[in-house]
Amino acid sequence: MPYMGVSVMAVETDYYAVLGVSRSATAQEIQKAYHALARRLHSEAAQDATLAEQFRRVQEAYEVLNDPEKRLEYDRQQAGGKLAEGPAIDLQVTLSHRSLPCLDEEQMLYAMIEITPSPHIEMRRLLLNLCLVLDRSTSMQGLRLQRVKEATHYIIDYLDDEAILSIVTFSDRAEVVLSGQRLEDRVRIKALVSAIRSSGGTEIFQGLQAGLIELERVRSPEMVNHLILLTDGQTYGDEEKCLLAADRASRHQIGISTMGIGQDWNDKLLDEIALRSGGTSAYIDSAAKVTSFFRDKVHSLVNVFARELRYTLEFGEGVRLKDSFLVSPYIARLQEREGGFHLGQLSADTPTVILLECLISPKLPGLHRLFQLELVGDVPVLGRQSERIKREVEVNFAPTRELEETVPPRIVSALGKLAIFKMQEKTMSDLERGQVEQASQRLETMATRLLNIGELELAKSALLEAGRLARSGHLSPEGRKKIRYGTRSLSLLPKEVRGD
Repeated sequence: MPYMGVSVMAVETDYYAVLGVSRSATAQEIQKAYHALARRLHSEAAQDATLAEQFRRVQEAYEVLNDPEKRLEYDRQQAGGKLAEGPAIDLQVTLSHRSLPCLDEEQMLYAMIEITPSPHIEMRRLLLNLCLVLDRSTSMQGLRLQRVKEATHYIIDYLDDEAILSIVTFSDRAEVVLSGQRLEDRVRIKALVSAIRSSGGTEIFQGLQAGLIELERVRSPEMVNHLILLTDGQTYGDEEKCLLAADRASRHQIGISTMGIGQDWNDKLLDEIALRSGGTSAYIDSAAKVTSFFRDKVHSLVNVFARELRYTLEFGEGVRLKDSFLVSPYIARLQEREGGFHLGQLSADTPTVILLECLISPKLPGLHRLFQLELVGDVPVLGRQSERIKREVEVNFAPTRELEETVPPRIVSALGKLAIFKMQEKTMSDLERGQVEQASQRLETMATRLLNIGELELAKSALLEAGRLARSGHLSPEGRKKIRYGTRSLSLLPKEVRGD
């Protein structure tokens, strides 16, 4: 029997969203959010019917979520009732300020959007259809190729019996070492990998094409179909073919993740291949780290919950988007294309988090529409395609400046790391324009900020490259990649998102 204090109508209301807290919020976080909202709304609700209704919803939400028994029953009803058939993806929006003063100038407001699987969905793993495309050109001989073989052996042991694995090697031609199959004879497959020898030049398209053919042989919408490409060299003359292959892969729901080892590969090409196909790109600065990179990537693939995620924004009057960034699971600037912002895959154990920078023109007192966000994605574990979730986000304008609101710590943390990422972008832009001195100064400032957040190794690299830049006018290829990819990895940790 339902707890009498929670009506059917109330269960259909997202009380967590009303208070602006996550479903894992502590009692203290719920109380803090309620008191901040109540203080703001109480004095104005008597004169504004809209605010009066919002104040009533806030009180109702607090009454339920602040009582452990009512909250437990509310969560149970959400999981077992109509909402169990509702959205599979949970969307939480946190603003840097719930209230802004009425000023005669444009103001900045940050909105953090956290995307996770809905808590009432039972998790299960999808079958994995994975192809490893490995560079075996002459430059890979020795320790690099040996480490790649060891990493591949690790993946062979790591995958479960139902996974399908194919392995392709390439130099100036491609060879299918293992055609797509289940791992019934792991000893034999490891022997095939151990027999790989290095020779020839580097033609990435040859490997990509052969790998995609292997994935297509067994591809299914109910599977995670993914290609991991590892190379240490430049490819010449086939760059456009590689990008067209990435476009085709995306249309067939095949993701491509790229990994560059050493310093002589084309990072812009590998980044673009990954971006177009919905994968990720990574820099491996040491052969000894290949196994850990393979392990982390495959772990994320076996935990895919949703894919083809993208969102659109519809702004209220006088509101415009300054910038949009991904801040978890890694940092990236998001560009609108094909009418939306593409996010790729959502992991079951790592939230996808976006930070929006919104500029708002002067407003009269009262509640104003900030934006409507629509998230679309496929949830193959439930057999759902193009699932849609919408959120309407509003912000209050007060006639006078109230007590200074504390910006949520997770937004503060994201902004600090994002500032370092932007500094890296500006450094590279300065170098392209020939502004060497300015770029060197930025790197020194970046090193200081990295030290402040405990990123000692990356700070050391930035400082070394600042000195090199001042002396020679150039960054080293290795240093450039360390800084570029290192600042991307300064993402929010899960505990920073949850506020633990």
